[in-house]
Amino acid sequence: MVKTICIPEDLHKELMKLKIDDGNKNIADIIKKMLIIYREQKLLEHSKKFRETLKKKNMTFEQFLRRADRVREEIADELFQNKQ
Repeated sequence: MVKTICIPEDLHKELMKLKIDDGNKNIADIIKKMLIIYREQKLLEHSKKFRETLKKKNMTFEQFLRRADRVREEIADELFQNKQ
């Protein structure tokens, strides 16, 4: 099913220009590419924040993984001990 959205005229013109310049069949292809780029950018931003947090805590990624394993083991032990 096709949905219609309202966008400003100047944005429509920019999308049409991109469509023509890239040789895409329709604007939906451009929007899909934009969504992928947007999600990649968000992932990079979160990754940067994560690395900064690790750096502040003087922790390597490997140390983080080992700590996460220990926490998972503690939680599993708690859950399974309570059921017995």
